[in-house]
Amino acid sequence: MPKSPTAYHRPDTLDSALQLLNQPDTFALGGGTKLLAHDVPGAVVDLQKLALNQITWNGDTLSIGAALTLTELADALAAQAAADSPAPLLQQAIQQAGPNTYRNAATVGGSIASRLPDSELLAVLLVLDATLTLYTPQQQTLPLADYLAAAERPFGLITGITLSWHTGQGKSERVARTPADYPIVSVTLWQPQQGNAALAATGIAQRPLRLHTAETHLHQGHIEQAAATAQTAVTHPGDFRGDTAYRTEMVAVLVKRVCK
Repeated sequence: MPKSPTAYHRPDTLDSALQLLNQPDTFALGGGTKLLAHDVPGAVVDLQKLALNQITWNGDTLSIGAALTLTELADALAAQAAADSPAPLLQQAIQQAGPNTYRNAATVGGSIASRLPDSELLAVLLVLDATLTLYTPQQQTLPLADYLAAAERPFGLITGITLSWHTGQGKSERVARTPADYPIVSVTLWQPQQGNAALAATGIAQRPLRLHTAETHLHQGHIEQAAATAQTAVTHPGDFRGDTAYRTEMVAVLVKRVCK
């Protein structure tokens, strides 16, 4: 059973929250899904009073507050779920993130900060060119791809996420032990109506990543070359769910499927 935290804080300003989080053995509390699953060896900083749960469309961008829950995001997307918008692809990824009890609590910012290696939600955010706003205490922006690629999680409190919001078509394919399980490998495609396609994969590296070299071949109409190039991005050492050879084979298969 998880242990109780040594202290509980509920700041009402970003400055106060950041000052608390800079203290040793202090952890951010958004929806609490990660902290509930592990022992908390120190204090927690509840972020719920920081008013980071807005969502706004502004022309060709979507801005999401970091404290917005996955359920709240899915509900907001339902009003914008045109078949040629990114909404259906995002809704699918949210549905696959976990059961409704998890989605009701998990926040978008927390899902990003966790940098889960098999998160299809992160893969969708990658193909939509997501950028993060970090409070450090200066406001800084950072591409999600850079945030995930960093060896250590970049310093700062995630306050918002901005996505490119254009018409187009998206598709995601996966292999998993069961339909309800997290994917062993997944590949996500977003093809905007105007512009080049974007590809992202999970399960082939330490964290979800864009397949930029494979995208170059896809832009030229070479699906087979894109699939073969995606295999060179595999660095996952393998585990009980699938060894490196299996993951290498599957990423090529899935690239072909999403590109059909």
